[in-house]
Amino acid sequence: MKLKRSGMAGLISLVVVLIFSLTFLGSDAQHRAQLKPAPVAPPERRIEVGMHIKNIYNLSLKDKTFNAEGWFWLKWPESIQQQIETDRIPISQLVELVNQVESYDANLELDSNEPQRLEGGRYLQLFRFSAKFYDDLQNLRTFPFDNLELPITVELRPSQFSMGDQAVVLVPKLNATELQGDSVNLNGYTLEGSKSTSAIHVYQTTFGDEDSSKAGEFSQATFEVHYHTNGWASFYRFVLPWMAVMVILLLAPNLEGNLNDLRLAIPSTALLTLVFLQEGAHSKLPPLDYLTYLDKLYLFGYLVATAEFCLFVWSTNLFSRASNEEHTAVMARINRVDLTYQLCSIAGMLCLLLLGRAAH
Repeated sequence: MKLKRSGMAGLISLVVVLIFSLTFLGSDAQHRAQLKPAPVAPPERRIEVGMHIKNIYNLSLKDKTFNAEGWFWLKWPESIQQQIETDRIPISQLVELVNQVESYDANLELDSNEPQRLEGGRYLQLFRFSAKFYDDLQNLRTFPFDNLELPITVELRPSQFSMGDQAVVLVPKLNATELQGDSVNLNGYTLEGSKSTSAIHVYQTTFGDEDSSKAGEFSQATFEVHYHTNGWASFYRFVLPWMAVMVILLLAPNLEGNLNDLRLAIPSTALLTLVFLQEGAHSKLPPLDYLTYLDKLYLFGYLVATAEFCLFVWSTNLFSRASNEEHTAVMARINRVDLTYQLCSIAGMLCLLLLGRAAH
């Protein structure tokens, strides 16, 4: 009796370890670009930048890209205007969209040939853009309950404006709603808001400039539009099919232990179904080096289906080898083990459903 209890305790301990391993598996830190906090620059070394995104479309989680079009504008003081004129820096080359991809299909044009002089001695230049952008910080660990941050990054380009030379700093200036245009909604996602940040982009090169170690450091401003998926829609589409298969697996041990063929067919069929469901869910995702929340659910399903098949093989052999007089005792033993398996599986499902997302 003590041996049976110790074996039961060992089984429960193993299930607990597996649950917590799945919960926290793949939660390592993600790669970040080399950025430094932007310094506080005096007004004469500052360029203000604002943006209005008219449209966002063609979001591709698989390619980590999206298309956007709209306007951004720069405002700078007389001191920077004098440097632009002295060094003959083309206005169109003051900044670049650093996370833009496929430049052949991009469009960046000046709204006017010359910057507009404002009251107070500052200058204003408006740009219109239309391009495809790369989302390098895309994080799908909570898939299918995604939180998307779609960034557009504007960075100073002239070498004269690097941190190793005149140290000009981009300062984002806009209110909370100015960034979002009329057509920034995405199918399947809810618009949360937007934000802007500034930083110093540290390149691992000085671009051939041997006079300064900071020649490869440029100021940038990033504008992000935030989205999240609808929780109920994601649950119905991705989690509910998994739960349906899991319910079948959990009910299978309720079949009498002498129905060997039927009991053995259920976990193997469920395992194949889980494989096809997971492949369908991943069809629009890129290859990932970590497990998503949905992956953890399916991995747990594979473990449950495999454990159930092993359990049914054991019970089938046990019942077949028992004599007619032992069948009643054997059936009672099989039922006890089946109940333990069901309770452990239900506990694992609940823990993974409740804690799986919190671990990210």
